[in-house]
Amino acid sequence: MRNNMAMRHAQVERFKAELQISIRNLRKERGLTQRQLATILGVDQATISNFESGKTVMSITQAYELVLVFGKDFSNPTLALASGY
Repeated sequence: MRNNMAMRHAQVERFKAELQISIRNLRKERGLTQRQLATILGVDQATISNFESGKTVMSITQAYELVLVFGKDFSNPTLALASGY
C-alpha cells in the first residue's frame, strides 16, 4: 500500500469521516453541546461544527486534546463506534 496513493487517500478520507462521527457521538453521549465542547477545547462553537461536518480538519494537537477530554483513543474510529465509545 505504500506506493498506492489512491488507496491511501481513500483510507485517510474514510478515517476522517469515521472520526467526525465518533466525535459527534461522544459529545452527544456526554451531554455536551458544541458550544460546551468548544469551551473545553478553547475554540469557538463553529470550529466544533466544522470538525463534525468535515469542513475543517483538526490539528494533531486538537485531536489529542479530544483523546484527553473523552478518555478515548481515536486511532481506530471504526472500533470506537463498534465498541460503544
